[in-house]
Amino acid sequence: MNKSSLTTVLVKKAFEEEFAEIRHKFEVFELSVSEAATCSEPYVANPGVYIFWHSERGVIKVGRHLTNSRKRALEHIKDNTGGTMAELRNDQKAKLILFNLKDSKSKHWAAALEIFFEVYLSEIGALEIKAGRLG
Repeated sequence: MNKSSLTTVLVKKAFEEEFAEIRHKFEVFELSVSEAATCSEPYVANPGVYIFWHSERGVIKVGRHLTNSRKRALEHIKDNTGGTMAELRNDQKAKLILFNLKDSKSKHWAAALEIFFEVYLSEIGALEIKAGRLG
């Protein structure tokens, strides 16, 4: 699969199909990076999985945080992870997709979802920056 052909719709569809039975535990957000910093929607600062997506580059980074996925995601922008993340701050082609849990007691599902996305996106060649912890 071409990286740029993996739309945010397809990313969310992969989640919906794999996690259909527990979909109700999650709230999904698709935000620009600048929107993410100021969004005050319920659950936006909850535990979950974050995906940086770009219309030309595909999925750039997948990660999770067990208390606040948005905060962790935005740290990658500040820290310029991979030497390329800071440039996403004002890039209108970039999106931050958050798959956040409604109840923090369900945070173990964030770890499962992160591993699913890392494996799935790596297998189809659509992941730019891979997590070191998965080997």
